[in-house]
Amino acid sequence: MFWMMILYTCLPRRGLESKMDSQYTASAKVLRMDKRYFFMNGLLERLGRPAFFCHLVAGTLRVVAALIVLLSLTVFFKVGKLTFDMSPNQAPGGILFEAFFLLAVYAAVHAFIARARDIDAVKADDSYAITTLALLLKLFGEAYCAFVGLMGIGGGLFVWFTAQKLGNALGALVRALFPGVGDDPSFMGGIEFMAGSVLIGIGVLVVSYAASQALTIWFRPVRNGVHQTPTAEISHPFRSRFGS
Repeated sequence: MFWMMILYTCLPRRGLESKMDSQYTASAKVLRMDKRYFFMNGLLERLGRPAFFCHLVAGTLRVVAALIVLLSLTVFFKVGKLTFDMSPNQAPGGILFEAFFLLAVYAAVHAFIARARDIDAVKADDSYAITTLALLLKLFGEAYCAFVGLMGIGGGLFVWFTAQKLGNALGALVRALFPGVGDDPSFMGGIEFMAGSVLIGIGVLVVSYAASQALTIWFRPVRNGVHQTPTAEISHPFRSRFGS
């Protein structure tokens, strides 16, 4: 009778252990399947690392810079075709426009590459994402101001020499970068295009820098009850990459 009671008490435990072992095996299989087929968990974990996050954003900026160069070729060849069909008196307008267009593309691409380098150098602290966003805001204003400003000067010269609308040279996508700027093919229309483009570019640059600074001040870390100064990655002025 005593041995039957012992056997009776042991049977449920063995069943419970067997059930726990089966559940553990199933969980292990699901975990292995999760690691093998569901790659987003690993990717999200790596995105939480400051170094990987900054390298990813910097690499994306470099890819965008390359795409800008490729897309600009369509406008360059389109204007070149128009220039060959122009009279000798009008051809200088097309040539000058292409020269300023190349300068504008170079300036914008250079800004992307320079800011990608700055984002790569962001320190791995608690505010790395805020620092990256602040640099991206500055990049937007810098690239837009450089591209629109130089394009505006070239566009005004194009209008003066050719007496044609810039819509004939620019595609719909590039023309959309000049909101509120008229397309009058007269001498005054060229001046309006120059002045309007430069002013819009400077306005966007000021707003982007102000937004970046406001973001820096708003999320400035507090230590010992005192707000810390902005990090060097955010507060430093745009460093020239042209030799100085």
